Amino acid sequence: MLRRAYCLVWALSFITAMGGAQEFRATLTGRVTDPQNLSVAEATVQVRNVSTSEVSSAKTDSHGNFSIPLLRPGTYTVTVLHPGFRQYTQQGVTLEVAQTASLSVQLELGAETQSVTVTAETPLLEVSTADRGGVVDTQRVSELPLNARNPFMLGGMMSGVTFRGSAIWQRPFDNGAIAEWSINGSRQRQNEFLIDGAPNNGQAGDNNVAYVPIVDAVQEFKMQSNTYDAQYGHTAGGIMNVVLKSGGNKFHGSAWEFMRRTWLDANTFQNNSKGAPRAVHYLDQYGGQIEGPVLFPKLYNGHDKTFFLFSFENYREGTPSPLLLSVPAPEFLNGDFSKLTDANGKPITIYNPFTTNFDPKGNPIRSPFPNNQIPANIINPIAQKIQSYFPKPNTTTPNSAYSQNDLSVPGYFAKDKFYNYIARVDEIIGQKH
Repeated sequence: MLRRAYCLVWALSFITAMGGAQEFRATLTGRVTDPQNLSVAEATVQVRNVSTSEVSSAKTDSHGNFSIPLLRPGTYTVTVLHPGFRQYTQQGVTLEVAQTASLSVQLELGAETQSVTVTAETPLLEVSTADRGGVVDTQRVSELPLNARNPFMLGGMMSGVTFRGSAIWQRPFDNGAIAEWSINGSRQRQNEFLIDGAPNNGQAGDNNVAYVPIVDAVQEFKMQSNTYDAQYGHTAGGIMNVVLKSGGNKFHGSAWEFMRRTWLDANTFQNNSKGAPRAVHYLDQYGGQIEGPVLFPKLYNGHDKTFFLFSFENYREGTPSPLLLSVPAPEFLNGDFSKLTDANGKPITIYNPFTTNFDPKGNPIRSPFPNNQIPANIINPIAQKIQSYFPKPNTTTPNSAYSQNDLSVPGYFAKDKFYNYIARVDEIIGQKH
């Protein structure tokens, strides 16, 4: 079976802002005060993304409050400036997906040329919203073991979240099986899946996951379990909001290969009990990723403004899957159903549709074919020709109806192939570009 998945993401900030998707970016709020805990108005608050050097800023109001929205999840440096006070800098401020974080800043008297730098990475409190959930950050996404490298399966780490699907159907292309989540007791398949705030629910089937991104391209994701913001909806369960990496000012690359082979696998208990060898099996899941600034020597320098990410992953697996199928008995091609019985050996009568009459109550009455055989002159030649291409029965199965479970294919080998690609370009649009 050949499965292909392609994802092409052109992430321009103005498109995201204008679109109708749910917001995945973070908001930083807070209050700036002086040493007497009085409000400082008209202070300049700047936040700089450590990876891309993107800078966003705001002024405090008369109460010293500020709010800076639309910040991509990541690590930031926060700087606060006001005449008569020392410059305040806090490094290592981590903002998570869809977070509204609060930061309190107390300035010290002094010249602006003097500075106070805070390097402690204290987690920011989220006091502006009542959302409940948890974030799976970059480190856990990249380092925790994952069956079939499906990042959604890390959602089971969150409190109140239970995966109700089968453990064997967690591959990136098992889009229906991996949607079986129960969140805070809700029914499974009642959840919403988002990628960078855009809907990721499949229309086919019963609320499937439309696309499973490559693990190495995922920055983090948030499992929201209840009490959502007004922007969310469409669900009686929870929300999985996934954020993809966007590249930065430094080039990064990686490659991987996860493999299984027969000689590396342990034998099953059942095979060992009867002295049977290990089943033949292979699996390869390999790929690579590169990200960084867009550079064209002597033509364009994308540092601090244009970034790219390209990631690919291929999956191939072969598993022995012996089949027991049902095919027509050879005499059926000539209309001979005289041997047709059910699983208990009781004859099954077939009736001539051209002899239909009705009893006084309007019920249809038809005459059976003599000896359960259809005359050759009323057999459709096209149907007869199609049936001639069926393989012939090669076995019988006890307790089965006649012509049922009569074709054994012991050597059938199931093969899966899956190709996954992500290409993304991000542009920072500001006053200079």
